[in-house]
Amino acid sequence: MFLQPVADVHHVWTALSLHISPAVEDGSALLSRLFNEFDLHDALGGLTCIIPVRDPAIFAPEFKHEIPQGQLALRVPVEHCVDPGKIDALDWLYSRGFAIIADGLPAQGASVFPFVESVALDASIGNLPETTQWLHRLRGPHLAENVADALQFDSCRVEGFRWFSGEYALHPDSRLSQKNSISRARLLKLLELVARDADANELESLLKQDPALSYQLFKLVSSAAFGFSAHITNFTQAINLLGRRQLQRWLQLLLYARFPGDESANPLLPRAAARAAMMEAMAQRVECTPEELDRAFITGMFSLLDILLGMPLNDIIEPLKLPVDICNALVYRSGRLGKLLDVVERSEDGRIPLRHVDLDAAGLDAEVYCRCLIQAFSWATRVSTEA
Repeated sequence: MFLQPVADVHHVWTALSLHISPAVEDGSALLSRLFNEFDLHDALGGLTCIIPVRDPAIFAPEFKHEIPQGQLALRVPVEHCVDPGKIDALDWLYSRGFAIIADGLPAQGASVFPFVESVALDASIGNLPETTQWLHRLRGPHLAENVADALQFDSCRVEGFRWFSGEYALHPDSRLSQKNSISRARLLKLLELVARDADANELESLLKQDPALSYQLFKLVSSAAFGFSAHITNFTQAINLLGRRQLQRWLQLLLYARFPGDESANPLLPRAAARAAMMEAMAQRVECTPEELDRAFITGMFSLLDILLGMPLNDIIEPLKLPVDICNALVYRSGRLGKLLDVVERSEDGRIPLRHVDLDAAGLDAEVYCRCLIQAFSWATRVSTEA
């Protein structure tokens, strides 16, 4: 299984879409285990979880704890949403608090059951004449899946979709300035923490939530102006080298450098946060040292910098004086960190299958992978909603 973020028009995560292997006939038992044993509910942080259901007549998960009404949405093949033979099964699920999403468009002249309020459509199929009609007929929010890039995101938004998933975050609009990638809210919070002489751990915790801000910090401390030639291996070291007064001045400058009027979050921020948190969680399970845990987190956080900053990765990391194992992981996917990063990347996209051999190579098993994935999304959902 893997989790895919679903964002709103402002790129803030609003749901997590659960994808299950086609080999699983009935997802009830797996879903029950994910919630009862693996604490998937905690990872949601109040977000909706979208669950694929092939046959609602045999879907009956059991949960130890009550799930809020509507927090679990079942993505059901559209043919079941118009079939009178399935209405009792769907009505029973709806009465238990599940929201129902039709997966696909109904045929012309068909009418869906009244408790079906949303549709999920594959954006890669293209604009169908009847799409707009259904988007306006049902209340929504409607989900556009497999959104490839920023232009397709805009097209789907104009058409009436309000939930989006796909690889569009990895193909941003080239017109956007990299200045937009730094969160004004986090800069203000950091300035507040520095002003009251907060503990370095508090500063580090906030810095870890923003890859662009982390990059700028490492780049500044590694610059020739500081005359520091050794490798920088963690955030606390970078903060201490910079000094509180210099850090405060630097944050003030960055605050003014923020592009005004931008109402949307950067879609890459929670993705990078999820990578960093999962790298750290997996590194803990393979018994890395505390120093290696820091390097695992940095590897995940910096793995999307080439997309974020629109520059070749080698050009970005060269001036940072990063340890060799981080550089090799980022550029070549080699070494222990590289193997873990490969698992992270495969966990993001069902088109790149994650195999047992990949887990074995990283020193993991399927259960550990699942726990690390859910732990990472617990962190990333907070980053997205607070961005």
